[in-house]
Amino acid sequence: MIIAHDLFAETNPAFGTFALVSFIRKYEVASQRSPEFALAYLALPLALSDDLETSFGETAATTGLLSWLVRYPDVRLDLGDRLDTAKTIVTAAVRFGVGSRALALGPDGTIRLGTRRTPASPIAGLPDNPKRAVKRAERLGTWMGKAGSTGMIFSAFGVKP
Repeated sequence: MIIAHDLFAETNPAFGTFALVSFIRKYEVASQRSPEFALAYLALPLALSDDLETSFGETAATTGLLSWLVRYPDVRLDLGDRLDTAKTIVTAAVRFGVGSRALALGPDGTIRLGTRRTPASPIAGLPDNPKRAVKRAERLGTWMGKAGSTGMIFSAFGVKP
């Protein structure tokens, strides 16, 4: 039997929604509030970027966003292109998430967990690449939740929301 890995599985809107749910859960635990919607367009592309795995693998949840960026300044290289390329993926994930009620958009410009709760347990059954992407989303949720305002987070990356 031949086992094939779907190279585009991580761009599937349902998977993007699952990664965003993981990001939001950790963000809310770290900050006691929901993230602003704009952070989805920064967090999801970074989480889906397998080329950043080494930088995440050599850190912990306690490292912090700014320390990570100081240790790995190359994360900012071509970040604008990475974010532009991922806009349609993030938008599709948000639309799917809102449509399935896994995500909700708040009137205050936040993105939060919706009324349909997704279990965290399927992470263990994922292949390695998608599993690492979800773990990166969780790590970014913790780091960004502790980092301060959305403006400060975007500033740390050198981009404007």
